[in-house]
Amino acid sequence: MNKQFQITAFAVVLAAASSCAFATDPGAFFVNGNLGQSHYQDKGFSDRTDVSTAVRAGYSWQSNVVDFGVEAGYVDLGNARGTVTAGNFNANYSAQGKGPLLGIDLKYKFVSKWFVSGRLGYFRSTLVENISGLGSQNFSGDGGYVGVGTGYDITPHFSLGASYDNYHGRVKYTGTSYADNIGVLSGFAEYRF
Repeated sequence: MNKQFQITAFAVVLAAASSCAFATDPGAFFVNGNLGQSHYQDKGFSDRTDVSTAVRAGYSWQSNVVDFGVEAGYVDLGNARGTVTAGNFNANYSAQGKGPLLGIDLKYKFVSKWFVSGRLGYFRSTLVENISGLGSQNFSGDGGYVGVGTGYDITPHFSLGASYDNYHGRVKYTGTSYADNIGVLSGFAEYRF
């Protein structure tokens, strides 16, 4: 098992257990959806931006000032595209990053119903590569993600906001690891119940 995954899983369990001690409210389940634009850092692509979506669900322990939660979900980072030329041969290629995630999140609330938030965790990245005329292949690996955001609690159960998340996608191909950072600027809506 990957050492990074073991550390992240241990941190999630430890944080979840210790947060019960400081929570003044039993907490709430939540569902969170993001819609935004991804940007692949790999300069081998000529078109590095696309639509990105993410769905997360979890549980947060709440106090008057700080909420702490655990989350699980799935992210689709859209496609990056390029063209390869070899002699008289031209081919379009694309790569799509996606995969499940597991992590923790923290939310600091201001008196005015505004808040700032942060998250980090494990990202099981899958890269789907497609070369026109030659087909597609899937590659997977263990990565991570980190993000910050700000938002407004419209009601005690519903929030809107904006966030920036960076996904560190890693895949293995013929025994060698490859990595790419994909940044996502998005808007989000969250419902707590």
